[in-house]
Formats: sequence, structure tokens, C-alpha cells
Amino acid sequence: MALGLVRTALALAFIVAPAAAQPPQPADVGTWSVFDGTSTYTRDERVAGHGALTVKAPATPGEEWAVAATMLIPGALSRGQPFTAVFWARAARPITTSVTLQAAAAPYAIVATSAVDLTPQWHQYAVTATPRQDLAAGSQNFVVRLGKATADVTLGPVLFAPGAVDPSQVRTAFAHFRPAQNVEDVHVPTDPGVVLAGRLRLPGRHARGPVPVVLLIAGSGRSGRGVFPLLEQRLLAAGIATFDYDKRGVGESTGTYEDTIEQVERDATAVVAYLRTRPELLPHRVAILGLSQGGVVSPAVGAADPDIAAVVMLAGIVAPRQALVFDQMEHQLLVAGIGKQAAGRMVAATRALLEAKDSNQPTATVAAARQALADALAAGGLSPDDVKAGLANIDSPVVLSGYRQDLVGTLAKVRAPVLALYAEKDDLVPTASSMAAARAALRANPDATVIEIPHTNHGFQLPGGVKDGKQEWTGGVASAPGVADMICRWIEVRLYNHKRR
Repeated sequence: MALGLVRTALALAFIVAPAAAQPPQPADVGTWSVFDGTSTYTRDERVAGHGALTVKAPATPGEEWAVAATMLIPGALSRGQPFTAVFWARAARPITTSVTLQAAAAPYAIVATSAVDLTPQWHQYAVTATPRQDLAAGSQNFVVRLGKATADVTLGPVLFAPGAVDPSQVRTAFAHFRPAQNVEDVHVPTDPGVVLAGRLRLPGRHARGPVPVVLLIAGSGRSGRGVFPLLEQRLLAAGIATFDYDKRGVGESTGTYEDTIEQVERDATAVVAYLRTRPELLPHRVAILGLSQGGVVSPAVGAADPDIAAVVMLAGIVAPRQALVFDQMEHQLLVAGIGKQAAGRMVAATRALLEAKDSNQPTATVAAARQALADALAAGGLSPDDVKAGLANIDSPVVLSGYRQDLVGTLAKVRAPVLALYAEKDDLVPTASSMAAARAALRANPDATVIEIPHTNHGFQLPGGVKDGKQEWTGGVASAPGVADMICRWIEVRLYNHKRR
């Protein structure tokens, strides 16, 4: 392939690293992220590493920054030190777009920018530049701006190297390039007319033959792919594949979004069945990891499927039937500063409404119970808008679904190894009662661990600053020191030592 050099009058700063004995290694396609656009990971034998990310052209071109492919630059950038970035790219038809180096956090200050001319053929585009100031490691993104693109753009791996381009070094680096992960976007059918858009990540450097896989399930709400990047990185490094997906009715998945536990469980079950058809994966070494609502669904799937190899629950509430909603509601009201007596009245009124709905009481009885709940919410100090929102939440099928769950009974049926983690500062799930219920439910399971992680919140993050009187939390899911490593080591032992029961 020809080496296309991008001409630029601006200094474009990418990664800076001191000279090392080992040659620089390309960053694989799986490290690209797409902002506010539709993208697909595919296999392409014409590009180094055989992985590619196609970003669909926006339906209506707008500001060039409105759609972008980004890659975090991990190293520090040193003022006055030249360096080079070489990246693979092509477009469905010839177009010109821009590449920028800009801050990874608001206000996203641009350090430098350059235009690139893309063609339908794969080419390597190289930029050599010198930064004008020191920039901290991880503070900058390499960005391909695509908001004005009139054709689909496909990106490959990127090589960051100190100094100017050395064509021989570039050829060697890409000729021997073996990506850390191979990424593929797939579609999984579930209920009639419903197809889930999922992403399979296979370990690239450390695995030979079929490998174990972990299905990652996010919490409640309109969750899509990409919730667990830190865990994905650790698992792939251990030779374990990962799979996550857009919930139905979210992102590229079809169907109607409802988000009941039963719906999410059916979809997760369908995904497990799909994973067992993939020749790259070991069918009896499928583990399930879920956060929050996903931590409720993961043991439900494990209880129904004796071939699940391991279950990980992150902040998954555990409560007897008809108690889940009330335990969680009371906990959240108390954390929000509602007095215990007022919170108790709200919970009692909620219980009466859900009992009336669940037992199909007459319409007038349900209406009276709803009005009683509205009165209790207002008496507890909630604003009219908050009362309206609270009633809408209680009326949703999601809450009635939770009301009907026997999470203690379900967890007791799981025969696979179980790891249940809870957060000391969780403001959504009552940690103390869930841990006690989980330990009781798992007492007959010979490989069950229930642990509280101190100083962390619902997402197992560490506290940052305080803004507007509220605690802020830093990092992604499981970013508190040691948490991701502990989870992945536990999974690795169970999946590689797994024996069919």
C-alpha cells in the first residue's frame, strides 16, 4: 500500500514517548470510539490487522465536529518534541475531512488540525509535528471529524511513534501487527421482530483456538454498548472474549423499549444461545456479568441455565418477592434526605397501589390508591412535578416487574460460581440488606463470594470533588483501584478451571 503523506502548515501533536528499545506498536481498531454517529466494526483482509471501523455518513451533513471517531492518546506530550502518527483510512468515494488533536474533556480545546483527502482505496496517512506545550498523559484525543462527510469512512489501526516517519519502521510495525482484540458487530434475533445489535470482542494476541466469553449486561435505562471498557480491556488481556449489546429499542437494536426484568432476561438468554453458536467461543464457558439491573438479570439467567460457567453481580439488589421495590425506594428516599416517617408513609402507599394493580382490583380501588400515594409524596415535601414523575414511575411496567420478582429464591437456584460485589456509598441499592440476603441465598453454593467495596458508589468509582453540595465520582465502571483486576482474576480462574456440572 502507498504511504500518503498529509501536508499541513500546522503542528499536529500526537503521542510523545521517549525512545525505547522496542519498536512502537500500532493501536488496534477496537480502541476507536465514535461520537454521535452510527458505526460498525468489521473484518477486512486488505488492511493491517484485518480489523476496520466504518462510520456511516450523517444523513444531513452539519458541523464537522457533530460526528467524530476518537482515540485517546495515552502518553504525555512534550513541548518541542517531534513525533508522528500514521493511520489507515478509506472512504466510499473521494472526500476531504479533517483530523485534530484536541483535549479529551470540555471545553475540548483544539491543539492542531489538518485536512486529509480520503479515497476508496486503503492508504496510510502520516502526520509529523511538534507540540507547542506540555500536555498530560491521557488528556488529548486523536480525532477524525466526520460531521460533514458525504460518504461512509472506514478507519484502521494507528501507529504513534516519536520523531519523523521512518518508512521502514512503519512497514515493519504494520507487517507484524497483531491486534490486542478483534472486534465484530453482529445482530442477534430474540423475540419475534426483535434483533439486538451487539459487539463481540475476541482476544487477539494471547489466545489460540476457542476461548471463554463474558456477557456484559448494563443497568436499567436506555443502555447501549460500551458501558464496561475497563473490564473489557482486562478480560481481553486475560484471553477472554466479551460481548455487550444495545438494549431492545435502543441504539441499533430493534423492538420496543420497555426494560422490564423479564424482557431483559429473555434478551440475555437469546444472546447466550447465540454465543454458543460461535466457533471462536467455548460453549460451556460462558459467564454473565451484570451491573445494577444487570446484576439482577445475571443470576436469573444463571438459575435457568445450568451450563452458565459463572455469574458476577455488581450492585445487584437481592430481596424477597414484593420487597425489591420497597427496599430500594426507602433507601433512595432516605439518601435523598426524606425523613424516615415520611419515607415510610410513601413506601406504604406505594405498596398499597402495587398490591391493588397486581391483584387486578377494580379501577376505582386502583385510582384511590394512586391518589393516596400522590398525597403521601406531597406531604413528604415533593414538588408537584416530582409527585407527577413519581406516580409515572410507579405506574411503569418496570416497577410492577420488580414487584413480582423473588430475587432471594432466584439466587438460591444458581449452581454456578457467584461473585457479588456491593458498594459502601451506593445511593441506589441498599447494600447492607442486599448483602445479608445474598449470603443467605447463597449459603448452599460452594463457590460464592459476597464483598463490600469501601468508599465507592453504585458504579464502583471513587469520590472526586463536591459540586453544588453533591458528591461527584470519578472514572468509569469498576475504576476504583483494584476492583476491575479482582473481578477479572475471579472470572479467569472460574472460566479456565470450569468443569461441567
